[in-house]
Amino acid sequence: MTRSITPAIERGKHDKLHRREAFIEAATRVFAEKGYECATTREIADRALCSEGLIHRYFGGKRGLLLAILERKTQEARDVINAEVPEPDDLLVELDHVMTWWLDYAWKNRDFLRVSVAQAIVDPEIGRIVGTILTKQRTAIFRDMLLRHQRAGRIAPDVDIDAAAEGMGGVTFSAGFFEQVVFARDREDVRRRVSELASVMVRGIASCGRQGRQ
Repeated sequence: MTRSITPAIERGKHDKLHRREAFIEAATRVFAEKGYECATTREIADRALCSEGLIHRYFGGKRGLLLAILERKTQEARDVINAEVPEPDDLLVELDHVMTWWLDYAWKNRDFLRVSVAQAIVDPEIGRIVGTILTKQRTAIFRDMLLRHQRAGRIAPDVDIDAAAEGMGGVTFSAGFFEQVVFARDREDVRRRVSELASVMVRGIASCGRQGRQ
């Protein structure tokens, strides 16, 4: 009896995961196209080819769906950047790669970023996710990179890695979202200025640069 029930349970788990994925993908498109307030759970369910009632069962409603998308995108960004950005021995080269990668990521996800940032202003829980979880993930990527270079002796031992990583993450988000998306600055100009900032940052934390000023 147990052997006949187990496959059914496994199929049920698989179906649930498949439906959750379908809802997240559909909601991402609908939110980006119509905005959070105008998006309806009915349209999301229609796009996902699933029952509308399952949205409330799996996510607790539209707000829970947005939170799930934010968490998913945060993890996906970290996975992709770890896979796509090389780890050279040159600190400036790697920092420039990471910062410009974030610029491209913000541009590719600009419609959804507009929705999530706007909703974060009026919804405390969304604001917590955007302001805390997303920031921590972005900062962690810079921190891991800086720690590796510090251990290799390329960054001065007295540099506050957490503060440096937080600053780099903040600059990158500001340039990627506000400069490119909100203010519609020329993207090549934004990239050039970010590369210049990366050079300034490296001079400020590099071992040789700090030793030369002592």
